Amino acid sequence: MEIKTVSKKRKLLPGLRSVKFNPAIEGGELTIDELKAMIKRAEEGPFYTLEEGQEMIRQWREQRRNR
Repeated sequence: MEIKTVSKKRKLLPGLRSVKFNPAIEGGELTIDELKAMIKRAEEGPFYTLEEGQEMIRQWREQRRNR
């Protein structure tokens, strides 16, 4: 029996696109200056209301169910 797996590309948050290190899912070291730069980019947004965030999660769940 052969089990096939699909490789998925990791998606980073919009503010982290140019950064190779994703602190949410990877180990490693990060300098203070790198951390400050990441925080500064994150503070620029985008920002969502609670309702917008819940709607995005609902749509994401719906897409996963339809696969």
